[in-house]
Amino acid sequence: MKSKINLLIELNKKHSELFCSQKLERDLYRAKHPTNVVAFKCMDGRIHLPVITQTPLGIISPFRNMGGRFDLGWPLLNVSFDESVAQAVKKGSRTLVLVTYHFSKGDVHRSCAGFNYDCEESKRSTANFRDQIRRIYGMENQVVFPVLIGIETDKDALILHGDNGEIVDMSTLKKMSNEGLIEIIHRLFPNMPERIVLDFLPIIAGNLNQIGETKKQKMEAQLAHGEWVLAVGKGFDWLHTPNMAMIVGPYDPNIGEPIKTAAGIIKSNWESGRIKKGVVVLASALYGDAADRAKTQERAIFMKKLSEDIIAKNYPEMMKYMNSMAVVVNSSTMKMEVIE
Repeated sequence: MKSKINLLIELNKKHSELFCSQKLERDLYRAKHPTNVVAFKCMDGRIHLPVITQTPLGIISPFRNMGGRFDLGWPLLNVSFDESVAQAVKKGSRTLVLVTYHFSKGDVHRSCAGFNYDCEESKRSTANFRDQIRRIYGMENQVVFPVLIGIETDKDALILHGDNGEIVDMSTLKKMSNEGLIEIIHRLFPNMPERIVLDFLPIIAGNLNQIGETKKQKMEAQLAHGEWVLAVGKGFDWLHTPNMAMIVGPYDPNIGEPIKTAAGIIKSNWESGRIKKGVVVLASALYGDAADRAKTQERAIFMKKLSEDIIAKNYPEMMKYMNSMAVVVNSSTMKMEVIE
């Protein structure tokens, strides 16, 4: 168990070093592409959009929950997302919202366990959430623009769902010029503001490059569910080694359900022999400056205790081979500090 905890600490250290080293790259990217990019996605740790889109760390702001299920009626999510939009508006920027679902073409059991591997239900849920964003921020708005995107995890391919019903699977495209990709964006999203079009371009162009690299590198063993970390809270951009973690965001008012579901997936991984005994519960909270740190620490400790209680109630047999930690993460450096 100690080796697994040390592995997590080392992964965070390496990510933090990379994140800090990319500061100027992030600043340059944002100067060229000022659109605020937000992604709603599943807790599955394979869904690592900076890699899938080949964008610098910290450009795409993630919201995570089981299966990518979200509702802007949830108070914390409503406030957090609205703050992201408001901060962008103050800078004179629009917001592109990537509303995502994921699946595997190769094996249904590599698809979204949060939806019991039902891709069509996952797609309906995310489409409904996209429509909710449109209702709240305006159907024809030019400030907040949500798009529905599938992620095919075998190839790391984006599936673009156009507003006119057309669907483009990026894995079916050959090498294409930026002009050709812009034509596709215009065809799929005719009402998308031109500034967002130009800032969506490097995301899909990066994905086209990533698909080619994934075909060469991704192995079958990396694709099947084998998670052994239950991560609860915020600040997990560093935790994206394939099939290591199930990541539960803090937004669902009934957060016990996604924690229970994630723990059940990890338990089934152990029972099937995909992982050895040794499960880590990692509760994390993100802070921006020293003044917020004390409150952040209390949130992390609370999430740790809540997760332990839910697992003890629903899967008591897991407690004997489980270790849990509460950590805080500095948003400026993404460095993790173990609190408890």
